Amino acid sequence: MPRIAIVAAASKIEDLSIDGAQPVVKSYFTELQRLGYVEGKSLLVERYSALGRRDRFPEIARAAVESAPDLILTYTAALVQEISSLTTTIPILAGISDPVGLGLITNLARPERNITGVSSDIGFEIWGKRFQILREAVGRVTNVRFLVIETSSPSVKLSAGVLRQAAEDAGVPFEVAVIGDNIDRSAYERVFAAMARERTDGLVVGSSTDHYVNRALIVQLAASHRIPAIYFSCEFVETGGLLSYGADIAYAQRRLAAMSDQILRGTKPADIPFYQQTKFELLLNRATAKLLRLEFPSTLLATADEVIE
Repeated sequence: MPRIAIVAAASKIEDLSIDGAQPVVKSYFTELQRLGYVEGKSLLVERYSALGRRDRFPEIARAAVESAPDLILTYTAALVQEISSLTTTIPILAGISDPVGLGLITNLARPERNITGVSSDIGFEIWGKRFQILREAVGRVTNVRFLVIETSSPSVKLSAGVLRQAAEDAGVPFEVAVIGDNIDRSAYERVFAAMARERTDGLVVGSSTDHYVNRALIVQLAASHRIPAIYFSCEFVETGGLLSYGADIAYAQRRLAAMSDQILRGTKPADIPFYQQTKFELLLNRATAKLLRLEFPSTLLATADEVIE
């Protein structure tokens, strides 16, 4: 029976299943099931999570590799780096932002390594686009923050660099707001309280899986401190966030499931092109805008893929 290992940055182990609380993982397993892989009957699944502690990344990466599964799935670039440093033979399937920009592969069409997957962005330039959409939605921003877990990863450095340049071009003060290594409610509360004291009036939320897991808390804190925020995933807006601009995550999971099927049938990751998302959706939450005393401009409403009233 084929074995898959899922290695997560922050999710609870019980949420990493078709019945769990994470829509990303649920969509993946639903599609796998449609393809004939039913956990416990035609598929074995091992689950590992750092539970929000980045110092545990090497530990769980090593545990997953030592179990020698047929495939390792992860959604965090730092975990891909950890795992790939330990094996050149176990196929690694990744749902991350920009694998070429991060130096994980050199070619999307032929990854040439034991890594393939789905890229959730079209390159780090998308962060400049998110900044522009936030400005258009709010009308005028004078003090913007970028919410990240830490600042040392290549993905954060690249995305923050794009945002900083966009803010400088617009003449808007910009800083990075860092959660830190201990990713819990108090850490988020501390950072949001600091942003409120600094009169932050625009927030771009980084595309970390830790943020995705804590999306309800982030949306709640943004609302209570009256900070307009743009997110990378529609699930934030469906939870009550102001607006999002990002790829169709459910579609990405179906692609990852199809790639899993290919690998489990014997195809090498190097022979499976890294799929780059081309469709990005803009979601607006008009109810949240009213609470923040904002009115979306007609130009933004006209281009939105969905408006939640």
